[in-house]
Amino acid sequence: MKRSFKLITVLGIPVEVNLSWFIIFGLIVYTLSAGYFAATTPELNILTHWLMGICAALLLFICLLAHELSHSYVAKTHQLPISGITLFIFGGVAHMEKEPATPEVEFKMAIAGPIMSFLLGILFWLISQGLYSLGFPQAVYAVTEYLTILNFVVGIFNLIPGFPLDGGRVLRAAVWRISGDLRRATLIASSFGKGFAYLLIGLGFLGLLTGNLLSGVWFIFLGIFLMEAAELSYQQVVMKKVLTGAKVEKLMSKNVITVPALMTLDHLVEEYFFKYRFTSFPVVEDDTLLGLITFHGIKEIDRSLWGQTTARQIMLPLNSDLLIRKDDDLIEATGKIARNQVGRLLVIEDSKLIGILSQRDVIRWFEFKEGAGA
Repeated sequence: MKRSFKLITVLGIPVEVNLSWFIIFGLIVYTLSAGYFAATTPELNILTHWLMGICAALLLFICLLAHELSHSYVAKTHQLPISGITLFIFGGVAHMEKEPATPEVEFKMAIAGPIMSFLLGILFWLISQGLYSLGFPQAVYAVTEYLTILNFVVGIFNLIPGFPLDGGRVLRAAVWRISGDLRRATLIASSFGKGFAYLLIGLGFLGLLTGNLLSGVWFIFLGIFLMEAAELSYQQVVMKKVLTGAKVEKLMSKNVITVPALMTLDHLVEEYFFKYRFTSFPVVEDDTLLGLITFHGIKEIDRSLWGQTTARQIMLPLNSDLLIRKDDDLIEATGKIARNQVGRLLVIEDSKLIGILSQRDVIRWFEFKEGAGA
């Protein structure tokens, strides 16, 4: 099952919502309705508190999206491709296809997010003042007052110098500018990020011990997320450095097993998937490459229909994220593998299939090179 679905496209950038977003949305609505608004506006009824919580949570995620779009806009102005933005359990992330070319670009991209949050905080403060002066109901301007506070909190929180927070990226830009070494700069910024994550986890357990159950859980989850993100971000930089300059031809498998387009699913499962134990196969007809069929796709079809359904009917049609050329860089290939969610690429030359590149092959080669100190 797909973990994210497309919501909208803004500035030419597709925005997806991760399924985990609904978990955090529900928690925020409950926290605001039963906690914050119940405490700050006790004279209002429970139904009003819940309506305020829903409106505030929706506007908060719009603000977080604006925060990520500011990063993406600066990236695009410096010719850095953004493949999309995903809203997930702790906010959002913009997917850059390559690292900034200079520390100056890194700094501009990083600082754009907090600036946007501070501007939104000022905007909601002005709106709150206007609503109050015009005599709007308390329930209305209480929501905008909350968004004023939260946008300033988001801006300040993101300036903490721990990667991958925006402040960590500012720190990385500074170290990169001084040392000239992106990998070293990322290691230092990620270490700060992990240190801050441990602090949050510690505060979370302290909250649990002192009876602050909700805030304690929040801090622990946030700390775990930041710690994993810091480590992943560093590994991504290391991988890009190792893979830079390497070509697809170096790792692709040339002995490709293909399946006939008109073969039914029951025969495919028995004669190919169970026999070779691959998760996907290229689909061909008269030596013409048509697409890719996956075991996951077959499982989506009712088993009683396998004998009447052919590979061609349920295959993934060819698209740019499934295809690569042998002379393309492995960096580009890993980006495509990450996007297509299949774990493989079909290597073509003059529209003919000449090989397959799998995510497992890339990871094994990276681990070998990294272990050898290359």
